[in-house]
Order: sequence, then C-alpha cells, then structure tokens
Amino acid sequence: MHRVSQVEVLREWLRVERSHPDVEWFPIDSLSERAALDELLDRKPGAAAFVWRDAPVTWYETTLDRADFAELRVVEGPTDLRWRDLSPDGTIRGAADRVASEDPEKLSAETGVDVETVLEFVDEMPDGPLVVSTREGCVPRYVADGNHRAVALALRIRSGEFSPQRAYLGVGANPVAKPLLERLCGGFRCLFEE
Repeated sequence: MHRVSQVEVLREWLRVERSHPDVEWFPIDSLSERAALDELLDRKPGAAAFVWRDAPVTWYETTLDRADFAELRVVEGPTDLRWRDLSPDGTIRGAADRVASEDPEKLSAETGVDVETVLEFVDEMPDGPLVVSTREGCVPRYVADGNHRAVALALRIRSGEFSPQRAYLGVGANPVAKPLLERLCGGFRCLFEE
C-alpha cells in the first residue's frame, strides 16, 4: 500500500466513469483537484460524498487480497439504499449470495440494482480500480464506487476463482472531538437560556 494524491484518485475515478458508454467525454487530465471533485460530485453525488464529508481524506493505492475483500461492505448510505436491499448483512459477499441464489430479474425489480450487469461482469470484468472508503479507527471499509464489479468478484470467489483487486482506499477523518464539543456547547447554551 502506498500513498497517492487525491487529484490522482479523482482523475482515475472519472476515467472509469468516462469508460461507461452513456457518459460523454471530457478532458480529465487538465482538471484541477477542485474541478475533478466538482465533476465527480455532479456525476456520482452519493458515492463521492465521503470525499468532502470525511475531509481530509488520505488516499492509498493498494491491492485487496481475499481476506481484505471478504470484509468489504456495499456503499455507505441510508438503510433504504438499493445496495442495502440487495445485501441483507450489508456486505459485498451477502449481495453475491443473493445474486447466486435468486432470480436476477426479480432481484433487480425488488432492489433496483442492475443484477444483469453484475452477472455480465463475472464473465468480462471491466478495467479500473475499486474506490473504497473508511475512516480512522475501527470502521468498516465500504465500496464507494465499483459495487457491481465487487459483487461480480465475490461471485467469482464462490466458484474458487479470485485475483487480487486493485483499489484506492480513502481514509477520512473520524471527527470525534468536534461533535463532542458541539454537544457540550449545546448543553451549556440550554442551561443559560433557561
């Protein structure tokens, strides 16, 4: 694992997005960090929200082995998020178990996740790293971008096939002191307003 700059990660993330057939081309390499983040937030607001929400984020390029991969969770977000509907326990492995055991069309209709794309990726995996987010401390790792690919990889593991997966790991600040100070300030304010 080695440290990389945020602008490098944002540009690579946008390159992966650009490779999707329904995304128009734009000049990624000339984008500043701020412009790349704005572009990414415009295209992937939910997935990229942690970049500003957990700032500052320290980025690492790494390779996920089987043990690292087994611990990954689907994209972080509200409990009614479609990926959470697909994975009863919130893990990538849990999503793969459902895809392997249920009818793809019914599962797509129930969850809103394009299960057919996951199954296509099992046979032909697109290029690009996963983007994984976490915070300092004992916090799970979430797939911020690449959930379809991650579930496809988990399906490959079920059949005994696994190749280490390249990933960018974003480690955000875990703001413990600031919320505590805000709560204390609020408590004192209530005392003096009475």
